[in-house]
Amino acid sequence: MVDKGAMVRAVLYSIVILYLVVDLFLIGGPLRRSFARKAPNSSEVIEAAKGAGVVARIHYQPILLTQVDRRVEENLWRAGRMGEELSREDRLLLRRAALNELIDLHLLRIKVRFSQSEVPVAETEIEAELARFTRRFPSEAAYLASLEELGWSEKELRYRIAARIQQEKYLENMIEIEVSEEEAEIWFKENRHRLGHPERVRARHIFRSTAGLDGEEAEAVGRSLREALHELEQGAEFAELARRLSEDERTRDAGGDLGWLQRERIPAGLGEGLFSAEVKMPSLVRSKIGWHILEVLEKKVALERGYAEAREEVLAALEAVKRRDGLRAYRRGLREREKKYVEVFFDVLERGL
Repeated sequence: MVDKGAMVRAVLYSIVILYLVVDLFLIGGPLRRSFARKAPNSSEVIEAAKGAGVVARIHYQPILLTQVDRRVEENLWRAGRMGEELSREDRLLLRRAALNELIDLHLLRIKVRFSQSEVPVAETEIEAELARFTRRFPSEAAYLASLEELGWSEKELRYRIAARIQQEKYLENMIEIEVSEEEAEIWFKENRHRLGHPERVRARHIFRSTAGLDGEEAEAVGRSLREALHELEQGAEFAELARRLSEDERTRDAGGDLGWLQRERIPAGLGEGLFSAEVKMPSLVRSKIGWHILEVLEKKVALERGYAEAREEVLAALEAVKRRDGLRAYRRGLREREKKYVEVFFDVLERGL
């Protein structure tokens, strides 16, 4: 006996399959057009993504313009700069640099994701890095305010720190660094003038600011320090006067001690006075920011160093250079290998500038 139901189902299946073949492969019918509209590389999907602020896609995963701008803010923050002072061209350059960083990090995260077991991160490593980060802030309130400004929670900060440590470990495993003794000696001979001990002075000061003061007020500050200088000449203790008069909060409780100073690291207007002053002879000097009573406690002349003394520093410097160059080469190679999976929408990158 013939199963009429089975025959009907077979006919229906044949019709459906025939329709699918004709629609998808022969005439490009409504079903194929519907699939095309939903494909991640279709014009409709791309325009919708750009409308939502997607500035780039890596393996179709989005990077938003808001992420780029946040990265720009972070980079400016680390450099101590303000975004308001930048021109349109500068802001666009910073966006491009930030986007390149985010693309490299995204590609790197994909690589690290498949190698997590090879580069574990211990809680002690996260805690140590977190401690270094928080030491940059004068108080816990300032640290929390900074996190709020960046839109991060403490949990997210820990996650970011862990991810960065893991990425650095992965890259170290991928890059072989070796510095030979011959390389180090050649580099030392070519750079020995930069490796000597520079001329230095150890000094202390009593500082009074003239910021925001007019000419007469600034002169009055100078007169008050001349009186203090006279007290020193009469036998007053420098450290006591520094604690009582100095406005330099960093040094006044340490008797005004500035430590050892190199000429190129001293603010303009003070270097000549410090390096020409006689030891233990306080003098009054005016800089762009205020008045200083300066006293040089010790001086050391410039000295060259031999290779044996500078060897560890040379090896460390060459390793750092090779590591930096290796990281750049690895990232360039990674970007080149993955370039067909990276899309950048430059019109979105310029939005709002």
